[in-house]
Amino acid sequence: MRSSYVRLQEKATFIGQVPRHFLYPRDPKDEKYLNLAIEVAAAYLVSRDKDLLDLMTSDAAACQGFRQRFPSLQIIEPLSFLQLAKRS
Repeated sequence: MRSSYVRLQEKATFIGQVPRHFLYPRDPKDEKYLNLAIEVAAAYLVSRDKDLLDLMTSDAAACQGFRQRFPSLQIIEPLSFLQLAKRS
């Protein structure tokens, strides 16, 4: 029987070094999640983090810039994501 790790390796894509596509001075700890989502061309980043969610709604220049540069990435709350998944 193969280990869970081996099975994960067969299905997953491992990213060693994630380039910095976006700098987020408001919350630098969140940058790694944003940049990983951008690097793998994720459609959704699911989070309860207000700093991340504000990227979708705030009028701040950094938030508007994010939406313009990465229009295909949606940052949404878990419940919203589950509702979307249920409709699909």
